[in-house]
Amino acid sequence: MTRSLVLTADDAGTDPDADREIAALLAGSPLTAVGVITAHVEGSPPEDPENPGAARAVDAFARAAPDVAPGVHVVLPAPAPAGGFDDVADRVTDQIDALARATSAVGSPPPDRLDSHQGTLYGLLGRSYLAEAIGVCARRGLAFRLPRGLELYGDGDPLLATAVVRERHASAVAAADAAGVRLPRAIATLRGGDAEARDYKRLRDHYLRLLERLPEGTSEIFLHPAPDTPRLRELSAGWWRKRTWELRLLGDPVFIREVERQGIDLVARW
Repeated sequence: MTRSLVLTADDAGTDPDADREIAALLAGSPLTAVGVITAHVEGSPPEDPENPGAARAVDAFARAAPDVAPGVHVVLPAPAPAGGFDDVADRVTDQIDALARATSAVGSPPPDRLDSHQGTLYGLLGRSYLAEAIGVCARRGLAFRLPRGLELYGDGDPLLATAVVRERHASAVAAADAAGVRLPRAIATLRGGDAEARDYKRLRDHYLRLLERLPEGTSEIFLHPAPDTPRLRELSAGWWRKRTWELRLLGDPVFIREVERQGIDLVARW
């Protein structure tokens, strides 16, 4: 059985301290990929809707790991208007273009995949934009973070076990295959914040169990590593401990040895 893993740091471009750590991880840890936010996370974007931190982050990543192609971590404004957005394809395309400009400016590879901040494209808590996302990915030649199987991400989540969600998921996978959009076999993370993670040992045990359960094929585990700073504590109340623990995990010899012991190939894309 061949098992490959894309190990991704999400939310890059929003915290300069985290970006520095991610750059160092890309240069010398199991981390193999990064998702960059090019739009402002705030609900009401300013006059310039692009995130100035994205270009700074891309430059740091290009210096540390020049062969790594960043992913587009799509953000939609919150709260969404009643009925959702009718211009999602344009919004997604704008964010791809912003990241492509940033990578071109520093000579790094262009973005190669798309994913969704807080899952807003998937429609779990509102309108689904899966068709729009798959369409944009097909036109731009991007992979998409939509797992072929929900067994790792959906553990214990009754919403993901409903017939409606399962049918929507199956239809989206079929549409992606028909359009030639590459999908990971499975995706996984530790969902929730500090309360769900509880402490570092439990967080590490969770990720060690995920390594054991990775199916054959290429899957993705995504995390949100960040150092402990006053800024992180202010902006990520209820989440900051988990983020510092995920940073610690990526340098933990126990985690690194387990990846090697299980013969998991670390790769940059699915």
